[in-house]
Amino acid sequence: MANVYYSKNQENFLLKIKEEIKDNFKNCNKIAIKIHFGEPGNKTAFKPEDIKPITDILNELNINFFLFDSPVKYNSLRDNPDSYKNFAIKKGWGRLGEIRTNDEHIDVKGENLTYEVCKELIDADAVLVISHVKGHVCTGFGGAIKNLGMGALTKKTKGDIHYGGEPVLVGECTQCGACERACPLGTLKVKDKPVFGICYGCSNCVYACPNSVLKTRVNYFDFLLAEGAAVAQSKFKKAYYVSFLKNITQLCDCESDPGEIIANDYGFLASPDGVAIDMAAHGIILKNEGEDVFLKYNKKSGTEQVKAAEKFGMGQSKYNLMEL
Repeated sequence: MANVYYSKNQENFLLKIKEEIKDNFKNCNKIAIKIHFGEPGNKTAFKPEDIKPITDILNELNINFFLFDSPVKYNSLRDNPDSYKNFAIKKGWGRLGEIRTNDEHIDVKGENLTYEVCKELIDADAVLVISHVKGHVCTGFGGAIKNLGMGALTKKTKGDIHYGGEPVLVGECTQCGACERACPLGTLKVKDKPVFGICYGCSNCVYACPNSVLKTRVNYFDFLLAEGAAVAQSKFKKAYYVSFLKNITQLCDCESDPGEIIANDYGFLASPDGVAIDMAAHGIILKNEGEDVFLKYNKKSGTEQVKAAEKFGMGQSKYNLMEL
C-alpha cells in the first residue's frame, strides 16, 4: 500500500513536502510542475499564491523547475500555446517561474487509443503533479488522474478521449428513460429512442442503460482518461503528487463558471502514488461531508476512473493515510 500524507495544517504539510521533495527529487536538474492555470473567469482555480510555498521550497533546495500545462481542445484563450502562456503570465504565474504551454509530444500506444503525451513532461528529470480536487462533469470527481489524463496530453488526444466516450445506439430502445436521467448536462432526451444533444462523452448514459443498447464509441470516458494518465506517468522519469482539498466546486477548473462549492475545505495531501492520493481525497471528502457529493451533483461518484487507473498500472487504490 502507498503512503498518503495528510494535514489540515499548511505549515506541517510544507515541512513534510520539503522532506519528500528532497528524497524523491535527489539529483534532478530540472523538474516540471504539472499545474492547471485556470480558465479565464474561474475564481476558484489555483492562484499563484496557493503554489508559491511549494515553489519557495524548490528554490530553497536549489531545484530548477518550470510550470506546465497543455492547450485545450475547446474555444478558449487556453486553446493555443501563445495565448495560454500570455494569460498565465497576466494572472501572475510568471512570478513563480518559467511557464511552458505547448503540444509537442511523443506517441504512446495504449489498449484503447494512441495517446500523445507532452514531451516537456517526458524530458523533465521529474514531474511534480499539483492538483486541485473538485468535481467534474464527465468523471464526477477530478484530481491527480484527471490532471494527467487531460493535462499531460495534447489537445488532439483530449478530443479523442471525449469523442471515444460518446454513446452509440446499438439495439432497440425500450424508452425506460434511464439514460436521460443519467445525463449530467440534461441534453439527452428519450423519444422513440435516445436523442443525443450536446455531449461531452462522459459515458454516464452507457453505464445507466439497463438493456445494454448503448455502447461507447471506444470505451468509457473514465477508462480512456485513466489510461491516458497511466501511459503519461509511465514515460516520466520520476513523479510525485500533491493535492489541495479547497474550493471544491461542482465543476472543473476548465469552466469559467465552475458552479457552487459542494464541500468544505479539508487540507492537503501528498503521495508518490497518483491513484492512492485520489482515492484518499475522495474518501476524506465523502467521510466528512456524510454523503457522496460528487454523485449528488454530477451523477457519478468518481471512483470509476480510480479503479481503471489501478487496472492500467498507474498505482494502488489501497493506501495508508499518514496524518501529520
